[in-house]
Amino acid sequence: MTAAQAPVPQAASAVAPVAVDRPPADGLAGLGTMVRLVVRRNRVRLTVWFVVIVGLFAYVGDYYKGLFTTQQALDDFAKLSDTPGIKALTGLAAAPATLGGAVWTKIWMTCALTLALGVVFLVTRNGRADEELGRSELLRSRMLGLHAYSVASWLVTTVLCVAIGLFVALASVGLGLDPAGAGTTGSWVVGASVTGIGLFGVGVGALAGQVASTSRGANSLASIIIVACYVLRLVGDLGNGTLTWVSPIGWGQQMAPWGGNRWWPFALLVALTAVLLAVAWVAEARRDHGAGLLPQPAGKADAPQRYATPLGLAVRLQRGPIIGWTLAVVLSALLLGSVVKQMTDLLADAGVNVSTIMHGTGVAALLGLMAGLIALIVAVFAIQSATQLRADEASGILEPQLAGALSRSRWALERLLIPTVGGAALLALGGGLLGIGYGATIGDASQGPRIAGAALTYWPAVMVLTGLAVLMFGYLPRVAIPVTWGVVAAVWIVMLIGDALHLPGWVLEVLPFSATPILPAERMTWTPLIIMTAAAAILTWAGLARFTRRDVQPG
Repeated sequence: MTAAQAPVPQAASAVAPVAVDRPPADGLAGLGTMVRLVVRRNRVRLTVWFVVIVGLFAYVGDYYKGLFTTQQALDDFAKLSDTPGIKALTGLAAAPATLGGAVWTKIWMTCALTLALGVVFLVTRNGRADEELGRSELLRSRMLGLHAYSVASWLVTTVLCVAIGLFVALASVGLGLDPAGAGTTGSWVVGASVTGIGLFGVGVGALAGQVASTSRGANSLASIIIVACYVLRLVGDLGNGTLTWVSPIGWGQQMAPWGGNRWWPFALLVALTAVLLAVAWVAEARRDHGAGLLPQPAGKADAPQRYATPLGLAVRLQRGPIIGWTLAVVLSALLLGSVVKQMTDLLADAGVNVSTIMHGTGVAALLGLMAGLIALIVAVFAIQSATQLRADEASGILEPQLAGALSRSRWALERLLIPTVGGAALLALGGGLLGIGYGATIGDASQGPRIAGAALTYWPAVMVLTGLAVLMFGYLPRVAIPVTWGVVAAVWIVMLIGDALHLPGWVLEVLPFSATPILPAERMTWTPLIIMTAAAAILTWAGLARFTRRDVQPG
């Protein structure tokens, strides 16, 4: 009996140190397993981001190669591109009169920003979102280092950025975008510049996930930072160039492929990314699990009565994103409004007809262009709020609310007041501040209400996208969020480079933002606005009708 029992305590003493006394400094234990898990969970998203960005660059490059067959055509394009509108949207290529420079002017900014935002969402999904839902805690119940999951996510998204930049460069080489006799240096620089902006997105997403305590807050914070960098680059390009160098997006732009072919701005982007990741590493080691560096304020002992309503609770839960997007719209509108007069003067000096780019010339066209940019930002806010219907269902917040006398339709309709009313308010606010900023430069106070009305004409277009989100929530809840964001990304791409996609004219005319009259450059037409409002109402009704009949699908 004694001999038979002897091995038991020996086995226990041999196993105990492995489970209890593992050195806490081994923060990367299980890294390989986590890398495989991140790849497995995100394989579809990783493939989509890669195919879309590389395919978009290759498509535009091939299209422009067939379009600009002579040097005279490239020279004409360079003159057409050297306008404030192009500088504002994409920046001006270092060598615009080359085929590579033409492709860069058209598609580089879109590819770079898309990659930066894409990796932000990927990092948040595999970091703050999983921590919020309890998956990270479950994984850490096994032998897993403190930083293993985060570092695995950073590594996978970094590889994605490098792969996209590499294949963008290879596509450029294959299409022959480099000038004759110049080698392929420009192609490799353009690929590295896309990678550099993507790495910046990885760093921003990683740090935002440590600062915010929710995935919504992390995505909003990171998106606002990237948009702010874009606006700084925009204002810098329209001014003396100082603010361009303040923005990391400007660093990628200043790599100047087929012109200066600078590599040192890429080193700056890599160094900044390393700093952001190092700060995120330290923050993850010091903060409590489930908490952010910005702690949630302690709630009152008795919650206000308004929190018992779907609208009141939704406003409370989305308070951070609402404040963040409001600040983004305000800052963007003020900055854009302050440079309209300068842009107009530059247009007059240029003496170039830019009607094919900005649907008109002069101040009216510029104001219409900027009102459209503000509307695209507001659309992102509205979609983020609308997709919270599915997010709350997936996380389990919905079921306790429906356990009482609250109907599904009332819950959803009250929640949709945020994107509906909030979208209109942000459009009016952004347009009004844009007009005020411009009016202050010319001494005309009436510009505020005038441009506010111009921005509000985009409200039906924003509501069509919101209605689509509700339709997907009703019929295909498990894929509603990625599909909806995919449609929003497609709208952004079409708005920025629709002509290069060689789409039929009737397709562009029926798209929500393209169908909206561009005020004050064009005459007001009510027919498309009425049709879009009706379409938004039908999409919303169909989605809600389906939601009231289907089962709740958490997870």
